[in-house]
Formats: sequence, C-alpha cells, structure tokens
Amino acid sequence: MDPQYEKIVVLLIVLTASIFTWKMVKDFYITKFHKVFAHLIAVITSSFMLLSTMFLFMPKDYQRGAGPEVELSFMSVFTVVVMVAVLFVFFRYSPQSKK
Repeated sequence: MDPQYEKIVVLLIVLTASIFTWKMVKDFYITKFHKVFAHLIAVITSSFMLLSTMFLFMPKDYQRGAGPEVELSFMSVFTVVVMVAVLFVFFRYSPQSKK
C-alpha cells in the first residue's frame, strides 16, 4: 500500500476512535456533572485516546525522515477496536446507570 494511503487510513482510525471516546464519555458524565465539566473531561479523555492510538501505529524503530511515519498493522487496528469496545461497555452498560 502507498505510504500516503496508510497515513490517511491511520488518521481516519485515530480520529474515529477519539470521536467515539469523546461522545461516550460526554454522554456518560453529562448526567452527573455540569455540561461544561462533562465536555472538558471528554476532551481530555479523547486527547489521551488520540495520543495512545497514534503511538500504536508508530514504527518500532522510528527515526525522523529515515523511514515510514506510520505502520498499518492488523494488531494495531485490533487493539484500537478492543480499546473502544471496552470503553463502550464501561460507559454504556455501567451498573450505576441502571435505574
């Protein structure tokens, strides 16, 4: 695959995971806190998701300008899907949210 297409695919995966994280965290905390605080918590959490998913796609022996900037692998994509799924389970099916 062309390195430019790999960058685009990785960017889409990272942004999608971050947006899903932001939405789940915001929806969870908006019932417990003021909407501004819920939004701030969600932004901070999604920022950490963005960073952690970008680190997953970084090559093991990365040197600036010497090789590819991102490495698209099945294991990295699988790890991102598992992380988002675990967050979905924690925030959607929390025992405290049952009435």
